[in-house]
Amino acid sequence: MSALSLSGLIAASAERLKQAGVAFGHGTLNAFDEAVWLVLWRLGLPLDTDPTDITHELRTEQINGVKALIQQRIDTRKPAAYLTREAWLQGVPFYIDERSIVPRSLIAELIAEGAFDTWLAESSHSFLDLCTGNG
Repeated sequence: MSALSLSGLIAASAERLKQAGVAFGHGTLNAFDEAVWLVLWRLGLPLDTDPTDITHELRTEQINGVKALIQQRIDTRKPAAYLTREAWLQGVPFYIDERSIVPRSLIAELIAEGAFDTWLAESSHSFLDLCTGNG
């Protein structure tokens, strides 16, 4: 067993990503959020897990698995979605690999937030997010 907690592993992973200068924007916007995603995914925990709820110490092989994934992210510079083979858009998971761009949409975010509501009629029920790459 190691004395490293889930929160500690996330913090250390975020620092490694930040120091390596990797780019974000394919599902996360910063090193901490990306570290949360990669650590939880590697440990097989739901992505909405609150790291402070997990207080038991992590096993050495768990920590080493996370470190290897973080190092792969740094070395390859591939978006996390390509490493995990999943991306999320509006709470919906998508299988993703390098044959396609990572699904993301500012327009989908605005629709979900109701930013277009003033321009829509009561009869508006369908929306087209045009020019999103892989639609």
